[in-house]
Amino acid sequence: MNPDENLAENFEFERKFLVDALPIDVHNHGSSQVILQSYMFAQGGYAVRVRVSFRGRSIAFEPFDDRIDHAGAYERKLLSELMDGDHSAAIGSVAVKSPAVGGERYEMEAELDLDVAVQILYRSTQLVLKNRYSIWIDEDGWEFDVFGGQNAGLIIAEIERVSPVVGLKIPDFCVTELTDDPRFTNDSLSRVPWTQWDAVYRRELESRGPYFLDM
Repeated sequence: MNPDENLAENFEFERKFLVDALPIDVHNHGSSQVILQSYMFAQGGYAVRVRVSFRGRSIAFEPFDDRIDHAGAYERKLLSELMDGDHSAAIGSVAVKSPAVGGERYEMEAELDLDVAVQILYRSTQLVLKNRYSIWIDEDGWEFDVFGGQNAGLIIAEIERVSPVVGLKIPDFCVTELTDDPRFTNDSLSRVPWTQWDAVYRRELESRGPYFLDM
């Protein structure tokens, strides 16, 4: 294989949208997984991420209390509970990412020994927790991330293709586009979680109205 062709496979094209509530069809018919992840490095859009995924699972998150759950305490507690149960479908992984430009981003991901991944997460404070639901809508695969813990209350829908996402009929569940807003990258949310600025953003959105890229 031409090395340039192999490198091109590591580029992803995606668009992201804010969602107020998970569509019922997605909850009932989508595949699900619980994801906990942390960023060993994140600067200028470049990031190194360690993740543990529990396939075929979704859980009800407890209300977030920043008086006792700060610095990833709730996320680490939940990870311990998940590892104490049946974790035969759990997978560890590590990924390297570049900044996103116009919805295009480089990502290289590899499997990581599960015990190593878990121990890294136990020692991290900048954790991201979410239920991820995946489903086909028309001809596109969509992923819905329902966040918990420090990012409780945030729901993001994402569509990914092997080429630029153009000509997209944007579904009604999309409130506004987040593709070019760096505050909503997972590495940013691990450092400045949603619960710290959700009210500010809601006022901002109410003031300026919804926004969608012209692609």
